[in-house]
Amino acid sequence: MNAYAGNLSKPNIPEKLAELRRRYKEKGIPVMLDESLATLLCLVRAKNPRSILEIGTATGCSGIAMLLSSKGSLTTVETDSDAFCEAERNFEDFSLKDRVVQFYGDADEVLSSLSLTFDFVFLDGPKAHYSGYLPMIKNMLEKGGVLVADNVLFRGYVDPAAKFPRRFITIVKRMRRFLSAVTEDADFDSAVLDVGDGLLVAVRR
Repeated sequence: MNAYAGNLSKPNIPEKLAELRRRYKEKGIPVMLDESLATLLCLVRAKNPRSILEIGTATGCSGIAMLLSSKGSLTTVETDSDAFCEAERNFEDFSLKDRVVQFYGDADEVLSSLSLTFDFVFLDGPKAHYSGYLPMIKNMLEKGGVLVADNVLFRGYVDPAAKFPRRFITIVKRMRRFLSAVTEDADFDSAVLDVGDGLLVAVRR
């Protein structure tokens, strides 16, 4: 993202949440980039979703931000036990526990067990699994529903002209497959945004 534009793209969140994000950054715990979170929250506020699915709870910061920006509920999935517990404490601390259903486990297994639909999906889990999640997400996403996926440009390595360390070859190939699957699907109106580490936004037709 252009540095000037990035400096202007700050999420409108309460100071309590901003401080929590700062503490995690200082500890080296990943949080969503400011410009990416700002874009996500614009989309959430525009949609005002009734029911949000999040794949990749992490410490709960993005989920908290989405809940504070809407009136809906959040179903969120996390595979790391420490992150799951940290997020649980954070949801409680922000008095949002009654609007959240947390699942601990692999998203493949959790999603296949759910018989729910959502009008907003935020995908921020294991990058190599995005393409595998897509069929289940599509089945759960209502018509007019919004899918947002973070880190889809993966450090710029997804660009076919880019050179990247061989250890990332699986992630890069699968992310390219995911992007092709969404952008070539006639059931989606989609765009890939050069924001943060890359955001895909798709609307179910």
